[in-house]
Amino acid sequence: MAAISHKLISKARQSLACGEYEFIQTWHEEGMSLAIRLRTLREHATLSQADVAAALDVSIPTVSEWEKGKKKPARARIPALARLFEVSTDYLLNGVDLRRSDMSETDEELSLLKLYRLADPQVKISVLTLLRAAADKK
Repeated sequence: MAAISHKLISKARQSLACGEYEFIQTWHEEGMSLAIRLRTLREHATLSQADVAAALDVSIPTVSEWEKGKKKPARARIPALARLFEVSTDYLLNGVDLRRSDMSETDEELSLLKLYRLADPQVKISVLTLLRAAADKK
């Protein structure tokens, strides 16, 4: 299932690339529901309900019910949905991205992220261990 999710996330990211995140932020309207945001994000990412269902390990009817507003995703599914569509959980739930603009990644942070993604799994574990230890000291 992880391979399917990774493929779908890559597909969604390609569709949402090239500054389209800013476009998504303009979709906020008073009263726009979570259901409408989910459907709009899915369609903009050119994913089917089956794709979203597979990525989140839920049934297609479940995704349909979310998009119709009949049911809401379980709280545990919200971060996965946000990652899939590359939006914040704040945007997904409230229609507003509450992240501060000065919190965007620096070139150095983006460079570190690229290196991390290319790293061997054992190196990733070591890096995370080191960073967690440093954070605990603060």
